Amino acid sequence: MSEGILDEKYIGEQVTSSPPSEPDHGIVKDWDEEESAVRRKVDFILIPILAVAFFALQMDRGNISAVLTSTITKDLNITTNQINIGSQLLSAGIVLSEIPSNIIMQRIGPRIWLSGQLFAWGLVATFQAFVSSFPAYLVTRILLGFCEGGFIPCALYYLSTWYKKDETSLRTSLFFYGQMFASATSSLISAGLLKLNGACGMEGWRWIFLVEGLITLFIGIVFTLLVPPSAGDGRPLIAGGRWSYFTERESHIIRNRVLLDDPRKATGHIQITGKDIWQTLKQGRIMQHVFLTLVSMTAFQGITQYTPSMIKALGFDAVKANALTSVPVYCSMVWLVILSYACDKTKHRGPFVLLAITWNVISYACLRTSNPHASQWHRYGVIAIANISYCSMHILNVGWLSFYCRTPQERSVAMALVVMAANCAGIAGSQIFRTSDAPKYLHGLTASVSIAGVSWVLCLALGAQYYFRREKAVATDDEAKN
Repeated sequence: MSEGILDEKYIGEQVTSSPPSEPDHGIVKDWDEEESAVRRKVDFILIPILAVAFFALQMDRGNISAVLTSTITKDLNITTNQINIGSQLLSAGIVLSEIPSNIIMQRIGPRIWLSGQLFAWGLVATFQAFVSSFPAYLVTRILLGFCEGGFIPCALYYLSTWYKKDETSLRTSLFFYGQMFASATSSLISAGLLKLNGACGMEGWRWIFLVEGLITLFIGIVFTLLVPPSAGDGRPLIAGGRWSYFTERESHIIRNRVLLDDPRKATGHIQITGKDIWQTLKQGRIMQHVFLTLVSMTAFQGITQYTPSMIKALGFDAVKANALTSVPVYCSMVWLVILSYACDKTKHRGPFVLLAITWNVISYACLRTSNPHASQWHRYGVIAIANISYCSMHILNVGWLSFYCRTPQERSVAMALVVMAANCAGIAGSQIFRTSDAPKYLHGLTASVSIAGVSWVLCLALGAQYYFRREKAVATDDEAKN
C-alpha cells in the first residue's frame, strides 16, 4: 500500500459514508474482450461531439482577451477596468444559472437542453458585434453568461452516465480539450479576423464577435443533429430513428457495464430537490473541492485574460500577439493528457492536482521576477511557460470530485457547484490586472503568485484529509475482521 500523503487509491465508499449500493437488477456480465472495443467506439463518437460544443462555449466566452488587443476601448470610449466589469457580469450570469440549468436538464433531457443553450448563447455572441455603448456591452455580457450557465456541469453529468468511475478522469480531460483547443485556436482565428479591421465599415473586434458567433450557431446545428439522446441509445436526431451508432449488442454492453459499476445510474433522469442541494452543500469534502477551484482559478483567470495584452506589450503587433498566445495552450493539452492518463492508471488524483498547482506557483513567480531588460523572445518564453499548466488543476479537480460523488443527484449538484466556483473566480480574477498597473502588471502578478500559493496549501490539506480518512477506514476494517 502506498504511503504517500495524498494517496486515495484505497478510499472507498466506506470512507465517504455512502449508502449501500442498490441491487444490480440481475445483470450478468456476458462480455469480456468486447468491452474495450465498445468503450473506444463511445469515445470516438461522444467525446468529439461534446468537445466541439465546449469549443464554441470557450470561444465566445474567452474572445474578450483578443478583443482587448483591438480598438474596443477606444470605439466604446471605455477603459480596461470597464471591460473587466463586463467579464464579471458574464461570470455572475453563469453562477446564477448553474443549478437551475441542471434542474431543467434533468427534467427535459440533455439533448434538448444542451442544444437549446448552444443556440441561445450563439445568438447573443453574434449580436455583440453591433453594440455601440458601454451599457449595451454590459447587457450582452450578462446575457451571454445566463445562456452559457450550466452547460459544463450538465455535459459532465451526461458524460458520466456513459462511463465507469475509474474511466472518468481521462474522459473529463478529453472533454475539456474542447475548451483548451478553443483557447488556442480562437486566438489564431481572432488574429486573422483582426486583419479585416475596417472592412465593410466594421472594426476588427466586431468581426471577431460576428464570425465566432456564427461559428457557434453552426456548431449548435451539428450538435443537435449528432448527439445521442442517452447512455446506450445511439439514435441521433439526424437518423430519424432509422439507424443507430451502436448495434443492439453494443448498446447492451454500454448500459450494463456502467450499471454493474454504479447501479444508481439506472435511475435515468433524476429529480433534483432543495434537499439534494442542501445535503450536497453540507458536505465539507465537496465544499473543499469547490473552494480549491475558487482559489486556484482566480489566479489563472486574471493571467489568461491579459496574456495577449502582456505579449503585445513586448513589442508584437495585435495579430502576432494573439497568434503567439495559442502556443502554450497547445502545449498544455499534452501536459493535461499525461496527468489525466496517470490519474486513471494509478487511481490517484490528489497528487496530480498538486503537481499542476505547483507548476503554476513556480511559473507565476518566474513571470513576476523576470528580467524586464531581457530579450523580447526570452520574456515571451517566460509568459508561455506560465500558461502551459493552463487550468489543468481545475480539470483534474473536477475528476477528483466526480470520482467520490455517491449519488446521481450529488454528482449533478457538485459539478454545478465546482463550475460555479470557477466562474466566481472569474469575477475576482477579472479585477487582478488593472489599467493603472499596465503594461508590466507587477501588482497583478504578485497577487496571482500569492493566490496560487494559497491554492497549493488547500490542495495539500485536502489530500491529507483523504489520506487520514483512508487510514481510519483501514484500521476500522482490520478491527472488524479481528
